[in-house]
Amino acid sequence: MYLISKIKNERGFTLLESLFHLAVLLIFASISLLIIIWLRELQNIHHIKQDVNWELFVYDVHQYNENSLSGEMVSPKILMFEAANDPENRAFFIEQPHNHVRKRSNKGGNEIMLPNVQSFQYQQVGNEIIMKVVTEDGKLRERVIVRPLPRE
Repeated sequence: MYLISKIKNERGFTLLESLFHLAVLLIFASISLLIIIWLRELQNIHHIKQDVNWELFVYDVHQYNENSLSGEMVSPKILMFEAANDPENRAFFIEQPHNHVRKRSNKGGNEIMLPNVQSFQYQQVGNEIIMKVVTEDGKLRERVIVRPLPRE
């Protein structure tokens, strides 16, 4: 008798329970799909930010190069520009002290020009200086700067 009552109480899923589980599964699947799309968008925004930071850095270096009396490579990691129309006769050094590239003045003060950098170096070929940067995502970026002619 006990065996017969135990068999009657053991039922499988009902149709309603199965539909409920299916609905919960579909909700979790749609939420996870939205999260994956959102993470991809964030990753694209991060890459765009790095591209914009690189282009702004290159623009700033070109501006310092054009508005300088002289520009010279002090070491493979340091580039120096002497400001042309500066009453304080400042020299600016563009270097990588840590995980960023900064502009440092000989009169004091630092400014971060390019954040999130793994490695940074200069290479001089004739009158050109080649900047090579490896960003935190491992992407190599290069740009050539032509040193200005000496002013008379």
